[in-house]
Amino acid sequence: MRSSAGSAPGTRGGAHRIAAALKGTLTLTLLLAGCSREAPDVREVRNAAAGYFRALTRRDVKEIADRSTCLVSSSSLVGARVLAIQPPGRVRMGALDSLVRASMNEQRSADSAWARSGEQTADSLFRLTRTLSNRAAVYRNAARAIPLSSPGRMVASDSTLETRVVRARFRYAGPIIGPRPVDREELVRLLRAPGGKWIVFSVYVREDDPAPEPL
Repeated sequence: MRSSAGSAPGTRGGAHRIAAALKGTLTLTLLLAGCSREAPDVREVRNAAAGYFRALTRRDVKEIADRSTCLVSSSSLVGARVLAIQPPGRVRMGALDSLVRASMNEQRSADSAWARSGEQTADSLFRLTRTLSNRAAVYRNAARAIPLSSPGRMVASDSTLETRVVRARFRYAGPIIGPRPVDREELVRLLRAPGGKWIVFSVYVREDDPAPEPL
């Protein structure tokens, strides 16, 4: 009887270990299942954004140039991560060319109006000019992303370009920032030409994003 009673704690301990192992396996399975539910096209965008973030954080100039067409300051940047990936967008190559030309004309008109403005309208026209300038730059960078996305290929005017907007959190830290890190939510826009890879063409703090349509 004593031998049987003495083995009970060990049996219970073994059962607890088995239960804990099963729980850990189930948790891992659920996590993997959650990852596998992400569609392949979404995963491609996430990986492209993550690769760009790594290049920015490392100040890898060559890698940044291979992955983007926009200038982004990486000073004090210590990390970035994807928060959400918005639904896909599409635009014709010919439509993008038209947007580039139209935005440049709008920018020139706004610059001219601001130069002639008086004190009462100067501030509002300056803000408008800055927004239109940023929007025109986004369209130009999107057009520049096409040959980088699919080098050596001719993209016809009726070709469809894919676009994605990624919400991301950038973390800045260091002496310039202050004693504590600062997080900022930024909108990262990517484009892919037919048969090409995803290229970043726009990065703006959420409230400063020029909202280029239909990118």
